[in-house]
Amino acid sequence: MTKNSPKAPRIALKKPSDARRLIRRVLAEIFAQNAEVEQAGKIASLLNVWVKLFELETFSDLERRISVLEEKSNEKKSR
Repeated sequence: MTKNSPKAPRIALKKPSDARRLIRRVLAEIFAQNAEVEQAGKIASLLNVWVKLFELETFSDLERRISVLEEKSNEKKSR
């Protein structure tokens, strides 16, 4: 992946899973080049972002599930 290359892939980051996929791709390229030691700071930063995105997705799922439970509880109360 070269910068400003006409063949560089377009990146759409609309969901946390899109960013996580990009992070996996960048990490795979770093490991393929055996540049783990030289890129350790970047790796740590990418992994921190990956964890935050995972937490965001998990939190969103929990919010959705709680909303469903609250709706069901309210339906039972109104009967």
